[in-house]
Amino acid sequence: MPNCKLLDPISHLLSNDDQNYLNDCEREIKNSYKKSFIRIFSTLNRKMSSAIQTAVISKPQTESTKTESLIIENWSAVQLIRVWLISLIEDEEKEYVKFIDNLFSYSDMHELAALYSSLPILKYPENWIGRCQEGIRSNIGLVQEAVIENNKYPYLYLDESSWNQLVLKAFFTGKNILNIYGLFERNNQTLAESVVDYIYERYSAKREIHPILWLLAAKFLPDRAVGILSESYEKCSDDSESFILRHVLSQYITLPPTDAGRDVSGNSIEEVLKSYKKR
Repeated sequence: MPNCKLLDPISHLLSNDDQNYLNDCEREIKNSYKKSFIRIFSTLNRKMSSAIQTAVISKPQTESTKTESLIIENWSAVQLIRVWLISLIEDEEKEYVKFIDNLFSYSDMHELAALYSSLPILKYPENWIGRCQEGIRSNIGLVQEAVIENNKYPYLYLDESSWNQLVLKAFFTGKNILNIYGLFERNNQTLAESVVDYIYERYSAKREIHPILWLLAAKFLPDRAVGILSESYEKCSDDSESFILRHVLSQYITLPPTDAGRDVSGNSIEEVLKSYKKR
């Protein structure tokens, strides 16, 4: 078994043949990654056992794992192994960047998902800002998800404009918004103003307004937006969404006590969001 904590979540799934093959891959990549990596990377799925080919992996986030660079949530086991393979590459900056850049250019969508998932552990991190921006603009759902959800790289390295684009793209494409790492920490006035415009568009088109939009715009709501929020709150029948809308609306107007049927039992906004994220 390769000596790597990254592979711990799938260690129980690896057959002896899987382990031997991965040991061979590690030796080849460390010996001469330029000769061996692309072959190993692109054929991996065919080389692994059926248990690995079909497995989906999540690694629970605990206080001890929050400092880890990767958030492993609903990854395929093959994706996890590909990220591990990428982590084995060592070289000087020029050669490393050139090689990884070529991987981005020629990989299929599953390989790209692994590459984008590996952004937080790629060496020379400032070099990958452009690639991250490309991933946000991608029309491939698997790639979008790998960049937007559960990825620390955008939070750490994107400028405000690109960050705002990522958040808005997440709403436009129906991603799980609360899986954006650092969503509220990097909230900003420019994003909030764009969110308000988006709320107006959704309202005018009589389309559903995502409750998290209100949280992002909470500090910058014009009177018109407050009116729309109040109307949305009165019509809302979902307890968790109602709690979120009330939390924002109470910053602008005095509200009567919560109706018993709309109560989320004294929870904090953090607790409600944690529950809402899992839906």
